Amino acid sequence: MIDYKSLVWEGLLDLSAYVPGKPVKELERELGIKNIVKLASNENPYGASPKALAAIKEYEKEITRYPIGDSFYLREEIAAFHNVDIDNIVCGAGSDEIIQLLYMAFLTSDTHALAPSPSFSEYELLARGLKSSCRWVETNEDFSINFENLLNAVNAKTRFIMLANPNNPTGTMFSSTEFISFMDRLPENVLVVLDEAYIEFAEGDFPDAVNLMKKYNNLMTMRTFSKAYGLASIRCGYLVADKECISLINRIRPPFNVNAAAQIICAEAIKDQEHIKNVVVLNKKGKEYIYNEVEKLGLEYVKTHANFMLIKVGDGKKVFDEMLKLGVIVRFLGGKRLQEYIRVSIGTEQENQVFINALKKVLNK
Repeated sequence: MIDYKSLVWEGLLDLSAYVPGKPVKELERELGIKNIVKLASNENPYGASPKALAAIKEYEKEITRYPIGDSFYLREEIAAFHNVDIDNIVCGAGSDEIIQLLYMAFLTSDTHALAPSPSFSEYELLARGLKSSCRWVETNEDFSINFENLLNAVNAKTRFIMLANPNNPTGTMFSSTEFISFMDRLPENVLVVLDEAYIEFAEGDFPDAVNLMKKYNNLMTMRTFSKAYGLASIRCGYLVADKECISLINRIRPPFNVNAAAQIICAEAIKDQEHIKNVVVLNKKGKEYIYNEVEKLGLEYVKTHANFMLIKVGDGKKVFDEMLKLGVIVRFLGGKRLQEYIRVSIGTEQENQVFINALKKVLNK
């Protein structure tokens, strides 16, 4: 029999597959319980825009045909939303594909990416999958990004700096002032990707990435329809960047990479900003409820600018496992700095109450 392990490139066997939050149906099957609450993957529990969902009827007409190869009409709506040219935008099957396309276009085996730690694990997994690397730079004790450490880590081999703002899994956010100071001191041949997957939930002085691109053409922003827009299963994201950068990415972008359903539905979703405002208000209300309840339990937590939060519970893995048995799916991330934490997505009012009640039972409080 063939030994497939002997055929792969050196280093592949050292990788572990990305482990997403456990699906509800899988847990129902494993434990034989119903009414499970999933608060593990930072999804929007309030659903997508009704206007976006209505557009599914248009998709039905297109189901037998290939989608538009360059997502023209979706890019047109995104361009109008950000007030940029359509040629400043490329769309992908979620942020994952955008990162992959960027790495494929610009990352080589003798260059690397940098990212704060802890942050989105895909920055490293996708880099290593292309036989490169992502080097992690420790954040401060409160998980805020240490820009001085990032600058000190930059060398001639640094091609990307990946910055999630707000950051996943910590929910922390950096300000426009500190980011501009960082960009002013960074070599212009280092590409900076602002991963703004959760930016709709942010409040305060965060960088206006699209506007800052006029000053820094090595800066780009990546956004998704999976979180605040409530379209996680659609798998659609986009990048706003310099036109030359986008042109180069398009040379290696697969044809028809964004399916027709995603293009049609997301084009309507981005026009319904009133729906996003409502989702943000509900998320903030849920966040304050969890803050108050966690404080009553005497637990430490990280204040968040996103739709999830880190809570320090002691033995994070044990609490995660015990919560599963009660039908509540949260996230244990592990690693040297998150062993004592769980990450919980902010759900509906009822879901948040179920989470708090389960947490009290697990902690015997």
